[in-house]
Amino acid sequence: MANNQLYIPHLNPVKFFKINQSNLAAYFTKHFDYYDFQDRLYEWQDIEDYNRVWQTTDIINLQFESTFDPIIVQLLDGKGNIVIALPALVGLPNRAIPNAFSFEVQMSLATVPTGCYRIKIIAGPTGLSQQIYLSGKLYISEEQLKNTLLLEYWHNKFFNDVIFETGIKFQFRVHGHFGFLIPGSSQERYNDEKFNPSILSSKNFRQWPLVFGDEYGLPDDIIDLLSLAWSCNNMSVDGKLFAAVDNKMDFVEVKKYPKRGVKITVQEGINRNSTVFDVDVDLNKQLISTVLVDAKVFGDTSNQGSSNAVPVFNIE
Repeated sequence: MANNQLYIPHLNPVKFFKINQSNLAAYFTKHFDYYDFQDRLYEWQDIEDYNRVWQTTDIINLQFESTFDPIIVQLLDGKGNIVIALPALVGLPNRAIPNAFSFEVQMSLATVPTGCYRIKIIAGPTGLSQQIYLSGKLYISEEQLKNTLLLEYWHNKFFNDVIFETGIKFQFRVHGHFGFLIPGSSQERYNDEKFNPSILSSKNFRQWPLVFGDEYGLPDDIIDLLSLAWSCNNMSVDGKLFAAVDNKMDFVEVKKYPKRGVKITVQEGINRNSTVFDVDVDLNKQLISTVLVDAKVFGDTSNQGSSNAVPVFNIE
């Protein structure tokens, strides 16, 4: 049992902490990965709080790597009542960790009333060896949260301890907005004997500053997640692909205040020369009927599956 291990990759959109975590008497520092934002504050810093924001339109996708099971994931309300309970089902083996497999949960928030919540992980069978982990506070809203961005990120292969070959795509919501357009151009020029310039080739592209955080700023936990998420080779912001130009972050800081504003520069993930619109009706097309069968459609009707999300397919 001593060799059993649970890995919670940092790319997960929710951060977890072991309950009743404490330091040895010899150590004062509450380290970043083991204590929540509020618990890490020093006495000379302003006392601040932070709730991760979600809408009921969002889905919380989680992946763990573990050498044991079961792993149960629960959404708890402010009174500790269970709102959603899902088992994390075993998936692909992790080639980097002996005897470890991926475990995934897909938690839809569609039926969750507005309020504050936490996610609880129960790892291992009932008994003294069972471990419990809690997330920080989540604010879930039935109404649209203005001035927020939905970031969806994934990689094309195993990356940062996440087995993306399972098809998982992470997402999380954060306050933010786009700044003014920064036009860009990459040109190859030629000057003749009289130094008359000619453009041999030219490619235009568009960049924007992307600002994260509202007037209250963001804690280091969210800044760390932003940096990790933008390292993936696929990132969409409110449904459109973008890439960080150099993943360099600029910060707005206030003395003694433990949260910051963040700005990065992003470029369109697909550099088009036209705006593409879908046409509803094409009279030149013939009607084709296709039957698509997906295993996720036929879930366990007893609600024992690892997902409570309703699968939606676009048929073309």
